[in-house]
Amino acid sequence: MSDKFYTFYDFTNNNGYPPFKPLVQYQLKKRIERLAKLHPEWKEPDYVQYFGEILLNKPESDLESPFAHWHFLAYLDLDRCYLIWRNFHHFPFYAAKSEDFYALTNEILCQPQKLKIYLAKYNPQNEKKASVKTYILSILKNSIRENIDLQSDWHLLCNVDVNSLRKLNNFGQKLRKALVKYGLREPKISQYIFAWQYFVPVYKNNRVYNFAQRKNQRWPEPGNSDFAEAANYYNTQRFQPDAPLQVSSGKELTSEMLKKWMNICIEALRQAEEIIEISRDADIYERQEEQIDNWIVLDLDCQDEESDSLEQVEIILRQEIKKIETNFDRIKSRIPQQLRRAIMPLCYANRLAILNQEQLASLLGVHQGTISRYISKYIEVPLLNRLRDLLIKKFDFELYLDTFLSDRFANPHKESLLDGLLLESLKELDNKKQYILKLRYGQKMTLKKIKLKINSEKNINEDDISEIKNELRRLFQEKFNKWQTAYIKFWLINHNKNLIQGVLLNGFKQLTILNQEILKKRYCQKIDEKEIMNLYPKCSVSQIIYEAKQQLQEHLLQWIKNHLGIDLISNNLQVRSVIDDWLLTALIYLEI
Repeated sequence: MSDKFYTFYDFTNNNGYPPFKPLVQYQLKKRIERLAKLHPEWKEPDYVQYFGEILLNKPESDLESPFAHWHFLAYLDLDRCYLIWRNFHHFPFYAAKSEDFYALTNEILCQPQKLKIYLAKYNPQNEKKASVKTYILSILKNSIRENIDLQSDWHLLCNVDVNSLRKLNNFGQKLRKALVKYGLREPKISQYIFAWQYFVPVYKNNRVYNFAQRKNQRWPEPGNSDFAEAANYYNTQRFQPDAPLQVSSGKELTSEMLKKWMNICIEALRQAEEIIEISRDADIYERQEEQIDNWIVLDLDCQDEESDSLEQVEIILRQEIKKIETNFDRIKSRIPQQLRRAIMPLCYANRLAILNQEQLASLLGVHQGTISRYISKYIEVPLLNRLRDLLIKKFDFELYLDTFLSDRFANPHKESLLDGLLLESLKELDNKKQYILKLRYGQKMTLKKIKLKINSEKNINEDDISEIKNELRRLFQEKFNKWQTAYIKFWLINHNKNLIQGVLLNGFKQLTILNQEILKKRYCQKIDEKEIMNLYPKCSVSQIIYEAKQQLQEHLLQWIKNHLGIDLISNNLQVRSVIDDWLLTALIYLEI
């Protein structure tokens, strides 16, 4: 804890402010060590109160005053750094470099007189019982927000590198979040962002990079000609294949409408500037689990029936896999009956698979192709057929397509798997067919108007529309069938991985409490073994970790032998590798 009062974090252009030279750092450390010996019972608040009282009550000429000030700065420094990084790198723009933020906060922190003024005003009751650190950090946030010069509204909206597709997309995502927070919904959001993508380069070329138009302003006001030019781009590009379906609906965009849209975007971005209060512990690191996009709720409610969720699908697939397992002895295969149960848990490809198909085939005395055919014919295909039987009763491709085209063409469901597959199918149509569908269902045009719009010599009739719809339905059905196949494989990967994880978790619970705690600190909290030794000075941490892994290994090998009927004692290295992987990647996410 005491290192918080003498550690500073380096940054450039400090202009004589901390971090101090190593000699000063060393002096601060020694002073803290002396205080810790004099007051071993002190906790963090005691040190804060001690240094705060010296800073407020001692004259500046007193030697204790500058040291108290420096200790106080060290106490705030890491959180000041984190405050700047955590809040301001998420801004929808970057109005100043990080050094500028440090300079602004240094104006408060590094000048004793200013810091004293704020400390003197601190009252836990008035500040809703906030700590001194929280109180000072809130002052820093307000100071930064008051001093940042946004220069103009158009700087806020257009300060993005249009030559970098990655930066443009990133800014577009931030603008989308701001518009959602502002209260807008589709199709407005996609329309505004599509218009913004054309407005930015037009405005920058005509105003920012045109010195004759800047008039000594870095971000001058756009003119009517800028809005008119950008609106023209919007209207001519909104039916292109790569344009969102949302922009194919609605009226043509005028310069007045575009100006109104861009001002709404600016207002949304301004509201998004609000900084959210943070809570941070320097000893805890943010962790992020892997996101699995495949697990999306199926929207099978097109026939006004109760929709099926993946939870229901999970129940049905579990019932089917149990049915398959009870009929292992009836399967015609060269694989010995008593060993068939071992195939999926041991070699179906996932992070915790101990063997591959070739290795398992060698142990079973069969060819690798026998294993592969067995998995495909007797496991994957029956599950896939069961899933298709379930979905075919609930899902009508024709009805779903008609509903999408008539009701949701200009506003697809973003989280819907089926709408996503349908959008992918739509992109595979040729440009002319896409254009016709956008005119028909996005603009609600009659067949005569469509003929004039596309300059077609032959009439456009309902048969032509039906032919395009049939092609779209065929592409949609193909993609949906491929998704079902991929889903079954994905389900089996998780099913078999969870089976091994359950065995390892059960083995973990059988370890001693001390062994469990040390493994958690090593693999969940990512604490180095040397630091763990400081917490358990009487224990040999390395030996405990080794023995705990050995116990997990023996537990897993015993389970495989008892339940799967195969002895893997000769595959110790592969079993140990699986245990290491589980400890490193999965232990942290399990509810232990």
